[in-house]
Amino acid sequence: MQSLAFPMRLQENGLLRRGDRSASMLALLQMMARTPQGSWAGSATFGLRDLFEQRQRADIPRLAAERIRHTFADLGITEYTVAEVVRELSANRDMDTYSITLENAATAETLRTTLTQEP
Repeated sequence: MQSLAFPMRLQENGLLRRGDRSASMLALLQMMARTPQGSWAGSATFGLRDLFEQRQRADIPRLAAERIRHTFADLGITEYTVAEVVRELSANRDMDTYSITLENAATAETLRTTLTQEP
C-alpha cells in the first residue's frame, strides 16, 4: 500500500497540503520529545520522552542522538542528520532543556530547536 510522503499535512477541510520541510523536521522533533519510545507502530525507535525522564543519566544526549538517527532511518528521512544534542544549563532544577541541531549536507542548512522536558 502506498503512503503519503513527509511533510504532507491533512488540513481541516480534508485536503492535503505540502508543508515546509524545515518546519516539519522541527515539529517532528517536538513530537518525539512528547512521545515515549515504542508507543508508535510506525517506528519502534520513535520517541524521546522516556529517555528524557531519566534525568540522572549523563549519556542522554548521546542516546537521544542515536534514537533520532534510527528513527530518521526508519522513516526514510535521509536529507537531515543529527549534528548534536546538548543538555543546556537550566536555572530551574525541575526542568531539563536540550538543544538539538540537524544538518542538511546537500544544502548546508542547519536547523536547531530547543526541547524542554518538565517532570
